Amino acid sequence: MTSSTPLFLMSPPRRDWALRGRANFKSRSAQSVDARLARQEWSSLADAIVEAGGDVVVLPPGPPELTGLIYTAEAGEFYRSDDGSPRFLLPSMAVPHRRGEADHIAPFVEDILRIPARNVQAVWEAQGDAIRMADADHVVHTYGQGPDGRTEEAAYGEVADLLSPHHLQIAFRADPWFHGNTFLQCFRRGGDAVVLVCPEALLGGEYERLLAFIGDVPVVELTPEQSRGYDTNALQVEDTVIAPHSFSDTARAAVEGLGLEVRMLELGELFSKGGGAPVCLTNRLWGLEQEEVPDEVLWSPHPEIERWP
Repeated sequence: MTSSTPLFLMSPPRRDWALRGRANFKSRSAQSVDARLARQEWSSLADAIVEAGGDVVVLPPGPPELTGLIYTAEAGEFYRSDDGSPRFLLPSMAVPHRRGEADHIAPFVEDILRIPARNVQAVWEAQGDAIRMADADHVVHTYGQGPDGRTEEAAYGEVADLLSPHHLQIAFRADPWFHGNTFLQCFRRGGDAVVLVCPEALLGGEYERLLAFIGDVPVVELTPEQSRGYDTNALQVEDTVIAPHSFSDTARAAVEGLGLEVRMLELGELFSKGGGAPVCLTNRLWGLEQEEVPDEVLWSPHPEIERWP
């Protein structure tokens, strides 16, 4: 089941937001960031989501040490139990400066959204490594082998059956890639879909396993350069794809071939320096209905970023 209005969990950068962990290939070499511009970029993404037909569930920013909280793709995962009751899996982060995130997310989920939350024991960075294919019932779970690996192989056994009835786990080269959403994405419209993937990111034999899992869905192969430009980190909201300016002509042709409209956003602070494009900055709440969310945490009626720290 998917929501009639696509909902995305997002958390704005603080006024004192800065790069501290520098744990990905973009942030390692970045200059200092401008928190004011980052807040503007964040709100422009939230506005674009609403304009495209979705809405944003706003998680308040955490304490200063949680610099990664704005990259909410890794903030966990909403799902429903066998009887349809709402549930939420909390993340288990790999890098030290993000390990406290679950402690900040849990009270929001349980006390504000009124959804029971549970922990994952293995390191698991949620939608960074859980990518939906042509429908939400088919999920590709990824884990990296190499210096930038995050999600552990063992997490698959804890989360896969909770999130979907059909799933596959594949391994990738964790240098420079660090999450599955940096090399794999599926865009869809009506009964049609297209998968974008960088085969060079995958370990031996994994690409073939991926192709077998997705069946007859068309595949567009990306070069490593296009992948590092985050072609697979463009965010689909209804019939709009919100993309960073690095979105390649190859990726644009693929999504426009489905009849989707591409909207470019300037994300110089959050993406070019911080290392997170639109998908990284959002967490799709698959199956959560808008009427289940308290009005006071929805962006569309309350776009008041200045009230946050």
